[in-house]
Amino acid sequence: MSNDRPETKPSGPIGRAVDRVIGVLVGAGIRHPLLVIFTAIAVLVAARFYTDRLQLRSDFLELLPRDSPGLIAFEKQISRVGGGATLLVIFESPDRAANEKAIDELTRRVEGLQKERPDLVSYVESGTKDVRKYFEDNKWLYADLADLQSADNTLDRQIAIKSGLVEDLESLDEAPAPPPAPSPSNGAAPPPREASDPQAKPAEEAKEEAKPTLGMDDYKARWDKRANEKDEFPTGYFCNPEGTLHGIRIVSSTSGMGDRGGDSLYDTVKKYVAEMNLASYHPEMKAAYAGDIPNAIAEKESVVSEAVWATGIAMVLIVFGVFAFFRSFSAIIVMILPVAVGVACAYSFATATFGYVNTSGAFLGAIILGNGVNYPIVLLNRYREFVARGMDRDVAKKEAVRNAFRAELVGASVAGIAYGSLVITRFRGFSQFGMIGFVGMLLVWASIIPLVPAMLTLIEKGRSLGPIASLLRARDQILDTPGLKWLFPHVKPDGTRGPVMGFCATLSERFPIPILIIAALLTVVAVAKLPSFIADPWEYNFAKLGSRGSKKGGAGEWSIKAEKVFGGRLNIAGIMMLADRPEQVLDVEAQILANDAKDPQGKIVHDIVTIHDLLPGTAAEQEAKLAVLERIRDRLTERVLHDLSEDERNTLLELKPPETLRVLDPKDLPPLLQRRFQERDGTVGAVFYVRYRPDMSFSDGRNMLRMAATTDNVKLADGTVVTTASRSTIFAEMIRSMRRDGPLATFASFFAVCCVVAVATANKRGFICVLASLLMGVIWMLGGAVWTDAKLNFLNFVALPITFGIGSEYPFNIYDRSRLLDGDVSLAVRRSGGAVAMCSWTTCIGYGSMLVADNQALQSFGRLAVFGEITTFIAALIVLPAMLHVWKRRAPR
Repeated sequence: MSNDRPETKPSGPIGRAVDRVIGVLVGAGIRHPLLVIFTAIAVLVAARFYTDRLQLRSDFLELLPRDSPGLIAFEKQISRVGGGATLLVIFESPDRAANEKAIDELTRRVEGLQKERPDLVSYVESGTKDVRKYFEDNKWLYADLADLQSADNTLDRQIAIKSGLVEDLESLDEAPAPPPAPSPSNGAAPPPREASDPQAKPAEEAKEEAKPTLGMDDYKARWDKRANEKDEFPTGYFCNPEGTLHGIRIVSSTSGMGDRGGDSLYDTVKKYVAEMNLASYHPEMKAAYAGDIPNAIAEKESVVSEAVWATGIAMVLIVFGVFAFFRSFSAIIVMILPVAVGVACAYSFATATFGYVNTSGAFLGAIILGNGVNYPIVLLNRYREFVARGMDRDVAKKEAVRNAFRAELVGASVAGIAYGSLVITRFRGFSQFGMIGFVGMLLVWASIIPLVPAMLTLIEKGRSLGPIASLLRARDQILDTPGLKWLFPHVKPDGTRGPVMGFCATLSERFPIPILIIAALLTVVAVAKLPSFIADPWEYNFAKLGSRGSKKGGAGEWSIKAEKVFGGRLNIAGIMMLADRPEQVLDVEAQILANDAKDPQGKIVHDIVTIHDLLPGTAAEQEAKLAVLERIRDRLTERVLHDLSEDERNTLLELKPPETLRVLDPKDLPPLLQRRFQERDGTVGAVFYVRYRPDMSFSDGRNMLRMAATTDNVKLADGTVVTTASRSTIFAEMIRSMRRDGPLATFASFFAVCCVVAVATANKRGFICVLASLLMGVIWMLGGAVWTDAKLNFLNFVALPITFGIGSEYPFNIYDRSRLLDGDVSLAVRRSGGAVAMCSWTTCIGYGSMLVADNQALQSFGRLAVFGEITTFIAALIVLPAMLHVWKRRAPR
């Protein structure tokens, strides 16, 4: 076979039609390169401005399907109570008065913003003055009924003692006293009785003594303490006990999930604080921000920053790899432009279709860059190979596209399958990622046919210029030095390059049986633990899936300080839930406790807080207390108080229940407390809070499933189902969605890959060998995960269907090239192995970009996907050729 003989000949009407289309597109790129390139650049510029509207939403809610019952219930709850996102502003200085002054000024400004922008600010909480006044005014009602009755009895008896009535009444009931014992002649007092005599008690101890303040001191102290327990902020400001930290809580109408409303509120409040000039209050004063909104903004900015860094690092490493492989800076341009078009169009599609991307979607640019560059690498490699074999350059461009078209089409198909299999799932964490990736990969593949020939034509014209030609010769001289020649090999006249692929080809040709035995042993080792892994492969420890740095600096660090300011009863620490109507709350509470008692692993609920727990009892209990308080008030007459000292009189006047006391209901609570149980329409009482046992970890997915089973969709005794939801509902729904959609996407991907490979290989030998190679690589990947105790989660599970798709490119590419070379497997490895290795390198870079993420779930995705790339590449480069050699020795040339 002559070196310049084409390897591909179109056959059949479809083949000839495809060949004509390829000829037209490649011809357009050769004849009008500037037009094609400027069109691509125009697409990039338009996409750049269009995608400015694209948002990042990092909340877990964005991963669940829209028709998820748990999500619907949770969003219904949010619609009833409002977004409720918090922005906490903390002022820190050693001067309590300066801190209070700063709080007052910021409160004034934010209340003004609330009037102007009610869509941003629902309400502002700067202190607890109204709460303290409420409990002070009603402290008598918050005392225990038994304690009130005891106080009433004590007061009654002490008044009687003071007036002498107790002594007179007791003397009437006593038996006549015995005659007095004769006194000693010397007039001395009679000897005392023995201590053992039960009647030896002195007469003055036998009588009840009068107590100061009529015995009410202890009761007053207890009632004051009980009132103070309801308000842990004695100064009326949210602050720590030392007074060095003061805070204000701004509750927004936004969701606090990284939306633009939260961003706008955060920026406005920061502007107010900057205008206040904190140094004018105290030289050491500083302000910081915590709560839902700053945390969401910090996480969003972190993800965006990490995605930019990841894409930049991926770009640098891919550029280095492309230059090392092709010995050319121009090859970098040839690679990057079509991939950039694919990435830009993918995010434009996301902007038009979704308007936002979730956390995993933020890293799709780097992933598409790493995956998509495979197509131009294979195409440029074929072109360079044909030119090295003596083919005319324009002819080589057309022949390279024709020769690589089948492999590229299969590669695009299986890549589309890899991402498309995720689209059929309901879990948005999978489907959105798959849809955007599918569009990006498809457009990268479609753009290479006109773009690569156009750029090659323009580059070749530029190389003919004298200065550029001199630079290229100087470059070649440098790269041909002994130290660099091995690292940057030339394409040889026979189309092969470098010693590495030659070694791999020789190894698989000479030792196919030992290679297959070793591969089989590795597969057995990997399979050994797979049954237990497949039974329950999920990661339930959510602490391993979140951000590592969320508690280090920034909003995370100040959230810990904010807890010192806002922590306590007013925060009502617990999981907020809603009944359908306020009248159902007590029944829902009873049913949740009953469900909790049935949990086979033990109770998980500590208690449930309703608005009734903030009241001084039921209406009947309050009526009973009011009756006792009325008796106490009636006993403290002017005549009784007249005979007391001034201090005692003042104390009892403070203790005397006012006549204004009445039965309290939820609407009597101060706004600061009432709002925690209030809906947007003003309804009070349907909100309640479930507080779990302190030892229950919210990062344990199994606990989340138990919580959801206990509190979700409570069925009352009359058969009514109350739709309840919480964050545990969301996490439990995520786990259930992964269990349902993960296997669906994986099997769909594998089945579709089997169909594509069967059609593309069109023979039993190729089909079995390609699939066997792919399955070995995937099994090795899963075996590595099992042996390293890695688990699957809502992000890294995507690596499985993608590995089936992307990983099948490599064995098919080697097999298809051997088919084009009349079954010469070793020559196929020598000619195409380098391009396959380069494709695997760039794909690993794309996935590996997620390793720079702070989010641990993304890191686990990157690790699993990279490992899958390595295992499927090794299987394609070593095991597949060995299988082909064993199945059928080299065919006659």
